Amino acid sequence: MKKIFESFKNKENYPAYLLFGISILYYLFFFFLDGAIICHDSPNYIDMNFSREPFYPLFLAILRGLFFWNDSFYLTAAVFLQSLLAAIAAASFVNYIRKEWKLHTLLSLLLLVFPLFTSFLCRFGAKRSAMYSNSILTEGIAISLYLLFFRYLLEYRQHQTKKSFWGCLILCIILLSTRKQMAIVTALFCLVLLASEWKHSIKKGVLKAFLTGMLILAVSLLFDRGYNYCLRGEFVGHSNDNRFVSTMIFYTAERSDSAYINDPALRELFLQIYDTCDEKGYMMHSAKEGWNNENNHFGESYDMIQLYELVPSLTEYVGTHYDLVQTDIERTIDEINTVFISSLLPHELPKIGRVLVNNFLSGLITTVAKNNTILIYYTVAVYLLYLLILAVLIIRKRKSPIGDSLSKTIQLSVYTLLGIILNLLLVSAVIFCQSRYTIYNMPLFYISFVMMGRDVMKRYK
Repeated sequence: MKKIFESFKNKENYPAYLLFGISILYYLFFFFLDGAIICHDSPNYIDMNFSREPFYPLFLAILRGLFFWNDSFYLTAAVFLQSLLAAIAAASFVNYIRKEWKLHTLLSLLLLVFPLFTSFLCRFGAKRSAMYSNSILTEGIAISLYLLFFRYLLEYRQHQTKKSFWGCLILCIILLSTRKQMAIVTALFCLVLLASEWKHSIKKGVLKAFLTGMLILAVSLLFDRGYNYCLRGEFVGHSNDNRFVSTMIFYTAERSDSAYINDPALRELFLQIYDTCDEKGYMMHSAKEGWNNENNHFGESYDMIQLYELVPSLTEYVGTHYDLVQTDIERTIDEINTVFISSLLPHELPKIGRVLVNNFLSGLITTVAKNNTILIYYTVAVYLLYLLILAVLIIRKRKSPIGDSLSKTIQLSVYTLLGIILNLLLVSAVIFCQSRYTIYNMPLFYISFVMMGRDVMKRYK
């Protein structure tokens, strides 16, 4: 208790208190303004659907147990905790940069604007009913945890402390157990582990990265299967991961491709789903010419194919032809999707590649702005400027061994760029790049941009 009072008396801690105070007041304001928002996917997490990763449904279930006397208050409690997490993650990240780079308080406040304004854009710019911290979605915690992970990632790269290592490791497991998209954090962590050992021992770096990656994967799989064993009595992982690839295959396929499916019954099922989607104009060949038209068509068709045709048709087919319990139904659906994928994927790769490129370019836009004609030009300009400034800093660093701060800024900017690229490659391969999937790196991009600008203008001796 004495140390706490002493820390409050220490004027050096005042900027940190200011950052945390502003961040907490900001997110709590929107918590009281909007409350808990139920979205389209929310029931899947509330009902602990078999197709979902375990961490977020378990988080909701624990709160439901704690507030058992009120059927809905636990959702309000969840959003309150999510708001606090968002506030702590934003302030913690900026405060780490403030201390590590020895920034002035005013510059620190400017950096704090970016995660706060990103949330603001989600609330108003994207025309959603609430910020993600107020939504019963995995993004309610994943966006904040990703920012917190990045804070520990930078600390590990710069100091290799045990605290930062375990912070990254635990957050990797939680994020991977929350959203499969967050496999990117494991890849980033392994790359940083490799880079940290590169100058001393390449073999040690490769071994450390490999073993850490395997540990994260093993613990995540064990958590997933253990969760389902406790909930469903079966030691199995969650289902439906392959439906994303199956959707891509349907979108890019032609009717004649059904010949590649050897099973007559499944070939007929494929054609039934395909013909319905084709009649409604969901197929790739129905898109109008032009990059923007193709990209918009894919985004509009993806959910229509998966949610309204593919998943219901497979569920009905399995329910009609098999007498199975729910977990076996889900596994059988996965097996059918696997047949579609293994039969058609090799023949669809060129067209899937085209969709991936279109998606990736679209994701570059939605990572830093909104996808419209004017902001496309802005996106091109801001990325080119980002790369130009980064190149200048790298050249300056090579010419003379100047300042620690410059090396740290280069690391921040490079890892942010890697985070963007890894995220877009993963998302582009299986789904469309709406802001919901690309927003993770927006505050990091602009914070890196400001820090690079600061170092370009700063003279090093």
